[in-house]
Amino acid sequence: MHHSGLFVEPACEHNNCPDKMGCSSPKPGERTHPCAFQGSQSVLMPILDTAHLVHGTASCLQNGWGMLKAQSPGGSLSKLVFSMGLTEEDLMLGSESKLLQMIGHIVRRHHPPCVFVYATCATLFTMEDLNAVCEKAEQAWGISVIAVHNPGFAGGQNIGSRYAGEALFEKVIGTTTDVEDKESTPFDINLIGEYSFSQEMKEIEGLLSETGIRVVTRIGGDCSFDELRAAHLAKVNMLVGGRSMLNLARHMQDSFGIPFCEGSFCGSNEIRFSLRQLAYYFQDAELDDRLQRFMRKEEARVRKEISLTCKPLKGKKVVLFTEGAESWLYISALYELGLRITVIGTYSNAREDVSRIKERIKDDTLIITEIDEKSILELYEGRKADLMIVSGRSAYVPLKEKIPFLDIDGERRKTYTGYAGLRRMAEDLMDILEQPIWQMVRRRSPWEV
Repeated sequence: MHHSGLFVEPACEHNNCPDKMGCSSPKPGERTHPCAFQGSQSVLMPILDTAHLVHGTASCLQNGWGMLKAQSPGGSLSKLVFSMGLTEEDLMLGSESKLLQMIGHIVRRHHPPCVFVYATCATLFTMEDLNAVCEKAEQAWGISVIAVHNPGFAGGQNIGSRYAGEALFEKVIGTTTDVEDKESTPFDINLIGEYSFSQEMKEIEGLLSETGIRVVTRIGGDCSFDELRAAHLAKVNMLVGGRSMLNLARHMQDSFGIPFCEGSFCGSNEIRFSLRQLAYYFQDAELDDRLQRFMRKEEARVRKEISLTCKPLKGKKVVLFTEGAESWLYISALYELGLRITVIGTYSNAREDVSRIKERIKDDTLIITEIDEKSILELYEGRKADLMIVSGRSAYVPLKEKIPFLDIDGERRKTYTGYAGLRRMAEDLMDILEQPIWQMVRRRSPWEV
């Protein structure tokens, strides 16, 4: 698909707004956020048994590999990422034959069912035909070799995720040949997320399995290539935690008749809403009754635990300084734990994120978009907040100012999804607020007295 087409998503409710520009595009000189290349990697690298070849310089390989590798489980081929390591000579004289040789080396050495070849900024200028090279490699080796056209300067991480979604829909999903042999239940769904929800998808799958809902595959999370090929056999698609893959969900609805909905599993209210959406699409009385019993049991247990152990959190004032989906995902959970959200400061958020914040907050909460560090600190002091919740690059702001904080960034090892995740969040918040270090760092040194 042409790059400009991905900025206009028909399934987005903000598509017809006069100032609608799709994904937030980078400003001149701004490259502190992940680029489109890293966005595509974040969706495709969790596929455990495929190989990933970066058609670019060695620096592009390191761009996101370290961060993405941290989320990948042991023993998977996605722990390895291959690079062409192109030199100036390769860029000037061309490297298509070298690329074909590299694909052959990977196939002979690792025997993957598929190789993803990523375009980069440097190789785009050489005008090489990656599609032709990948087709030749497919004929030579008899496996799928898929070109992902996602040069970094095309935009931010969201647009890269959409490029990956286009590649999966066009080349992978619906290509399984043994449909009759695939396991199937009346309540099969796909979870569609992104890198920041790779770990959360496992928690969500475990929660859904208790209600009798089966997850066919986790697109954007840990899965196998064979599972992705059979993703079109699901009955419902659920977008979890973000909308960067909305284009893929729409394509699957148009081509395979699979309806899609959005869900979040951070807090009891969010879980209840998400499960009710699934019940609506399945229209099964027995499943609906099972979901109701499950929610009543778990919510009663969580309420009891919160009332007994989380009293110190009641009425504590919180400031959020976050980006992307983290700006709204945990609002319901924080309210459920008894905290007061006084300010939400965001940056690099799409219009959809801001609308979801407004749907969840109370009237006394101030929202400021594209806020800077100085302004958020002034609001923190002015509102006499007790804690700051941060994500991404804003994590260093409270650390430098010696302010109690909780980092909810997607790179963390701990998840706050599901009923168990709500308990973990409560424990972490109480632990942070009770730490004596925050009083100690504010004391004057002996020589300053």
